[in-house]
Amino acid sequence: MNKNISIAMIPLLAGCTEIPNDMTLEQAFYSAAQFSKASKILTVDNFAKVSGYKKQDQYIAEVSYDIRFISSQQNHTIGKDVRASGLGLYVLSVEYEQYKAGDISSNQQQVIFIKTHAGWKVKA
Repeated sequence: MNKNISIAMIPLLAGCTEIPNDMTLEQAFYSAAQFSKASKILTVDNFAKVSGYKKQDQYIAEVSYDIRFISSQQNHTIGKDVRASGLGLYVLSVEYEQYKAGDISSNQQQVIFIKTHAGWKVKA
């Protein structure tokens, strides 16, 4: 009987230790970038997970990616809605001060992913 209880617990424990695979993280990251208000001024490409670990119900990942500006700073006024966008992308756009359309920058940062009923998402 103890053997049956142990076997029955395996799926339960497996669910508790679920971590997202790299493709899931990439899709969640691109989705957050696409729906971010910063998508008006830049795009995100070349996502790669560098490392990561599970912490409670979150997954903390060190990720690298490129940002490509799709408009020049002198042609674009950055409003409060873009400043409040996720992923810290606005901060990166300010860091590059006089960026122009087509400029690309490689970046690495820690991103927190949370498990929702709809799958893994970037924590806003």
